[in-house]
Amino acid sequence: MRNKILALAGGIMLSLALPMAAHADMLETAKGAGAIKCGVSDNLPGFSYLNDKGAWTGFDTDYCRAFSAAMFGNGDKVKFTPVAFNQSFTALQSGEVDVLSRSITYTISRDTQLKVNFTSPNFYTGQSFMAHKQLGAKSVKDLDGAAICVLAGSVSERYIADYFRANKMKFKPIAIEQTAQVQSVYESGRCDAMSHETPALAIARSRFKDPDAHVILPEVIAKSYEAPLVREGDERWNDIIRWTHFALVTAEELGITQKNVEEKLKSDDPAVRTFLGVEGDIGEKMGLAKDWTANVIKAVGNYGEIYDKHLGKGSALKIERGMNDLYERGGLLFAPSWR
Repeated sequence: MRNKILALAGGIMLSLALPMAAHADMLETAKGAGAIKCGVSDNLPGFSYLNDKGAWTGFDTDYCRAFSAAMFGNGDKVKFTPVAFNQSFTALQSGEVDVLSRSITYTISRDTQLKVNFTSPNFYTGQSFMAHKQLGAKSVKDLDGAAICVLAGSVSERYIADYFRANKMKFKPIAIEQTAQVQSVYESGRCDAMSHETPALAIARSRFKDPDAHVILPEVIAKSYEAPLVREGDERWNDIIRWTHFALVTAEELGITQKNVEEKLKSDDPAVRTFLGVEGDIGEKMGLAKDWTANVIKAVGNYGEIYDKHLGKGSALKIERGMNDLYERGGLLFAPSWR
């Protein structure tokens, strides 16, 4: 009986220990591997794609480099892993990637049911529709009975169904697995319209053979914002990913750029000195270097520089900042106090 009790107690202790062992310290794991495994979109111009030199580029990939710079002191310690949308959560949950930096909309069901944590939003947008101009549609209300291409399993599919139901309209969904396939199937004429976040529609239209043959309808049927994702169970890792975003925003607020960051390290401004790690020990308490924020800005610039380079005025897409501007300029971006 005594042996049985001891065995049972040992089994209970082991079962209690297993969940804790399953949550590895991701910062130490990444450092041990010598790189961060960053999951990105398979081919989304402006956000993550291979350029003509075979290098990953885009808004989301620069975030990966920012995470690398925060941990390793430079932005080159990244293993980019392209993942299709319908494989994204599995790739993160299984450990195939350490963080997801790709276009995934923040929703309550994903955040509370999939054992993942969305960090702070880094891109605000909304869902709209693009239709063949020859249909003559001026509004989404003109799409009653239309065939609409949707990304299978995406939140867009639910938004469309809810919108059409609320407006007593019908549509024929054409569900497709890959983002690029949605665009090609729509362009071929198998669908009357397609729905996605407005910037994604602008990107798709710019790549069509005849961009002028397609119109983006004016309604935005659902708000949407995106954020990097991490697995649940490692608060330090969550903090590092979240505060790297805040570092990019804070740098823009303080006027710190990739070109002037070295000079800013000599600043007498207490806010700048604290942010760049010249004073205080914020970085060390996070498990990072004192100057980790300076390393991030040296690697990729501030938020505005990243946005303008890949999505804004310095890019082929030329998407206005809008909601993605700093709050002081009418946007939604701000960072908590660096204290």
